[in-house]
Amino acid sequence: MNKTEIVVSGINGFVGEHLARELKSIGHIVHGIGREPTPKGAVVHLLDKYTQCDLMDRESTNLISLEGASAIIHLAGLASVTDSFKFPERYIKDNSTMTDNLLSSGLQQGFSGRAVIISTGAIYDSNQAMPLKEDAIKTQGSPYSIGKIAAEETAKQYKDRGLDIVIARPFNHIGPGQASGFLVSDLYDQILAAKNSGHSVISVGNIATRRDFTDVRDIVKAYSLLADAPTLQYDTYNIASGNSYSGEDILNKLTALMGISVTAEIDPKRVRPTDAPEIVGDSSRIQDELGWTPSISLEQTISDFVAWKEDSTL
Repeated sequence: MNKTEIVVSGINGFVGEHLARELKSIGHIVHGIGREPTPKGAVVHLLDKYTQCDLMDRESTNLISLEGASAIIHLAGLASVTDSFKFPERYIKDNSTMTDNLLSSGLQQGFSGRAVIISTGAIYDSNQAMPLKEDAIKTQGSPYSIGKIAAEETAKQYKDRGLDIVIARPFNHIGPGQASGFLVSDLYDQILAAKNSGHSVISVGNIATRRDFTDVRDIVKAYSLLADAPTLQYDTYNIASGNSYSGEDILNKLTALMGISVTAEIDPKRVRPTDAPEIVGDSSRIQDELGWTPSISLEQTISDFVAWKEDSTL
């Protein structure tokens, strides 16, 4: 493979670090885009270039140089379903606006590479047969899903104008580096607090629901394949493990690793009325075409997450 440049927006986020490491490991030049003045410490050594940019600002976005880049992987965006109910207007508008500004800049600069737009499996209606394929019925069940559907529609408009665009729909991804606000990290924080305080009860939402979890390091391999493939048969690809695990499964694996037994009590404030009993994705499209398959087990993912948390507190 030729050593080509790939531009990654949202480089300072949870997924950004793992994607930069994956791209660097296979020989790419990595150009990171972030809102912060400098890249975060864990990413610095993985980048060849860094551009500070607020993707909500079109003039700022137009200053990103795409010259010579073979691909853009657009990670940047608001990513919490829970927070989307707190800030609905931002979630409905911002993800689409960032996509619009970045692709508009690409069009103006004559960008001829591929843009991989990261959407989400959360746009699918859960009231249908599982596993969910790419043509499954969509839902507007949260401000997050509404905003991501709008971002996809924006991307398709630029595809109609000649840009090479593919949409990736990852389902839940977890792993080392994931911050608070998501299931594994939030459960870990509560278990640790209970352990340190001598208490044995933690407060949870509905942990009986089952979700399709994939290790973030497997997810970024899929993004890399989509960016590098000479041609693609489709314009949309699910990225999922095809397996579902409950929040209780995650809790039990965490407590076993952390050496503590806790009792989980449901807090009605933590329960979302729209939570589906089970969501599972079908990623056979990318598996069949590009040979991608998840390789890291849930047990390994959680073990690595706990090890990362322990290291980060030393």
